[in-house]
Amino acid sequence: MLDGRNDSSLRPEPERIAPLAVLSGSGKDDEVTALLPERIIESPSGSGDVDQVGPAAGSREAPPHGGPPRWASLRPLVRPCGYYLASRVAVLFAALASQWLVPRIHPWRLLGTGWDGSWYTKIAQYGYPHHIFNEDDGSRWAFFPGFPAAIRGTHALTGLNYADAGVLIGTVLGLTSAIAVWLAVREVFGSVIADRSVLIYAFFPAAYVLSMAYSEGLFITAAAGCLFALSRRYWITASLFAVVASLTRNVGVLLFVCVAVAALPWIAREHQRRPLVAVLISPLGFVGWLAYSWHMTGTPLAFLKAEQVWGATHFLWFTAPLIAVGRLGTNLHNFSVGADVLAAFACVFAWVGLSLLWRTRREGVSVPAHWWVFAVGGVLAMAIPDAEQSILRFSLVAFPLFAAFAWKIRPTWEGAIAGTMGFMQGALALVIFVEVLHPLTSTLWP
Repeated sequence: MLDGRNDSSLRPEPERIAPLAVLSGSGKDDEVTALLPERIIESPSGSGDVDQVGPAAGSREAPPHGGPPRWASLRPLVRPCGYYLASRVAVLFAALASQWLVPRIHPWRLLGTGWDGSWYTKIAQYGYPHHIFNEDDGSRWAFFPGFPAAIRGTHALTGLNYADAGVLIGTVLGLTSAIAVWLAVREVFGSVIADRSVLIYAFFPAAYVLSMAYSEGLFITAAAGCLFALSRRYWITASLFAVVASLTRNVGVLLFVCVAVAALPWIAREHQRRPLVAVLISPLGFVGWLAYSWHMTGTPLAFLKAEQVWGATHFLWFTAPLIAVGRLGTNLHNFSVGADVLAAFACVFAWVGLSLLWRTRREGVSVPAHWWVFAVGGVLAMAIPDAEQSILRFSLVAFPLFAAFAWKIRPTWEGAIAGTMGFMQGALALVIFVEVLHPLTSTLWP
């Protein structure tokens, strides 16, 4: 029995040493799937949860003849998928409530063309201009091409208009991101903690953007997929996920470092070629984007120059959340400023999450170095924008912190956490949807 769940595939067994490696293929340079010794840990929450941790918990040996059908291996994904689908109720509530309060609002259209969604759909439909200029108080060059390409592909496959295609692919990629987060967390913490991580991720207050034409779903799918592949030593797969991530958001460059940090020990000690090839492949997407930008606009850093059109003229050195916390601490009236409250919430989330992730070392959980690179880098990337309204949304990227929180909470808290955070998510989405009617005076946006 695991956390009250009768799942024999997750029941811990006495420690045993698995083979060091299994070659998945016939060539000596094929992917090496490292099978670490199975370990059994107990959650520090005192809940009695036990779980197998590491790649050995997800052995990829074929089932014996007459064993369970292949689809049974997908059964553990039912819970994370269910969490994500249940969390979409909060977004649906916000959309319907906004239309009830303000009949002029068209929620579906808002999900597809509101805020950044309008830029993504515009890029999907028309591409990028040949130079950087002010396009209605913004510039298409500030946005990377990965998600617009996904919208365009969905439009071509389904025949939907670009706005509806953006909502559809954004929601589907939200689901794939939940699955990818589950897979990545399971490799380090085991299945039980992975379940709770997705629960927190899907019901996180800013996760309403996973049902909008926003790039978070695609980026987190690629980033979590990369960390999962690195844990399994799927070097080429990890490098391809890094390519996708770097074509989706500028913070995707973190995955280059993650691939290098994970691969270099294998290159130095084992003299393997695949890790080296992965290191060389991972930056190709970003380099290609810089080359295209240079060809079109005359500068490879068009995405940075375009930020100036939006008013981002100086670098705040990761201090925006701290400034928001300072304003709240010095003047209680600032608690009425929604942007400061959201930025402060993100700051506390990041600080506590990193602290808990560090404490896992004392309990025998070996958090890989590439996880630390991505977690710390994700927190720093969250703190870059000078628009406090967006800091909470950017904190979704630092999904390793969700695992740290899930490692600490008790199973009896799951319902309360889902309910509280789901209410917060719906309420925040409702306020933002209604404020779209007053764009000049609005103080909140995704």
